[in-house]
Amino acid sequence: MAIKQLYLSGFSHHLCGSAPRRTAAILKHAAHDLGGISRLAGRFFPAKLLTASGKNRNRHFPVFVTFWAFFSQVLVRNASCRAALASVQAWCAAQGKTVPGEGTSAYCQARKRLPTNVLRAVFDALGAWIDARRPDGEPLLKGRVVRVIDGTGMSMPDTLANRKKWPCAGNQKPGCGFPVAHLAGLFCLHTGRLIRFAVGSWKEREARLSRRLVAWVREGEVLLADRGFCGWGFMALLQRKGVDLLFRLHQARGDKPGVSVWKKPQRPESWGKCLWRELPGQLTLRILAFNVNVKGFRTRHVKLCTTLLETKTYPDEVLIALYMRRWKIELFFRDIKVTLGLDVLRCQSPELVEKEVWMQAIAYNSVRALMLEAALRHGVEIERLSFKGSVDMMRIWAGWFNNTPIRGHKRLLGELLLALASDQVPERPFRTEPRAVKRRPKNYQFLTKPRHEMVISDKRRLKK
Repeated sequence: MAIKQLYLSGFSHHLCGSAPRRTAAILKHAAHDLGGISRLAGRFFPAKLLTASGKNRNRHFPVFVTFWAFFSQVLVRNASCRAALASVQAWCAAQGKTVPGEGTSAYCQARKRLPTNVLRAVFDALGAWIDARRPDGEPLLKGRVVRVIDGTGMSMPDTLANRKKWPCAGNQKPGCGFPVAHLAGLFCLHTGRLIRFAVGSWKEREARLSRRLVAWVREGEVLLADRGFCGWGFMALLQRKGVDLLFRLHQARGDKPGVSVWKKPQRPESWGKCLWRELPGQLTLRILAFNVNVKGFRTRHVKLCTTLLETKTYPDEVLIALYMRRWKIELFFRDIKVTLGLDVLRCQSPELVEKEVWMQAIAYNSVRALMLEAALRHGVEIERLSFKGSVDMMRIWAGWFNNTPIRGHKRLLGELLLALASDQVPERPFRTEPRAVKRRPKNYQFLTKPRHEMVISDKRRLKK
């Protein structure tokens, strides 16, 4: 019996094909082909996180396609679902696949199916990537890591489901307002990374929301906060964990500069009995005061309280300089709210609103990771890099990754990082930036009644 010769002599076996790849490897390759945005931001977390956990019968919108379409949507303020669908249609056409239809219903349903645990996993992986490359701690505090916490508000479409979970503000007339939610965010002072956030109704105070974030502040770190967080319970909870504090003193307290001992007050209704019983009986704090003589600053006299009691190790001028950097969290919130659009959400249901907030946080940290990569490679301060400029460069350069062979991506990424590091924001210490609008609004009448009852005055009608 003749033996079949599978390979011709003199020819390499590499010409006969290769073994089939695993499904995860195929999905990983496909995910990185979904536009240049996925090539840039997909480097910061494992691609296997976007593999479907189960059967997905939708051929147009699997998990990784839906994720990157959603990502590209939140990366541009006020981007519509139609724009996100157009990006999927363009990608399918470039890959020779069947192009989805013009309706956005399939994409919206795919966003609803997108698992929230996948978004959490991607968010955590992004944080781990940044932490692994984080520079040393704050030089003012002998290399200690400094976190900063604050709260902000955001609104969403006026739907029945959204109003049920996040009611409108108390002074709003029915049909004239929007559901409002509060968000408390914990940031890294140096890199600007959003470590964790908590969302609640506008009736929940920032200090109460911040209790959900205590688990994400580690022992030995220092926490910066405004006077809205200067409450005995929250401060005692952090000190029990071994976290040092630097807060602005609450306006209701009249402590003089020096060492002050705060005794344990009666338990507020918002605190559980067991947790309140575990807190220490008193807090020993150091009070310091200083005057602010900077043009444009509203506050002229500031008092601080801190658990850093060693005056030789942490002099007053060091703590004052550190607290003056607390304003950076306002800039972090401006980046994620004004640049990315977190202040006005788009989704119609609470489930999708929650996913949109997670995706906003992922997009924000992805841009911060790219800025950190550029700063470390070219030896510049990350504070000198513009977040808005980084978002614009990320979107513009992403298109060229699709038109460049894979072997040229490393060179293209290096040029992008060089461009980011070269475009530095000028140093403008204590620059006056009033919160005022120069451009006048249009002469429109305010909506003071439900839409079907509202009558526009003849004086306010636009003349043709």
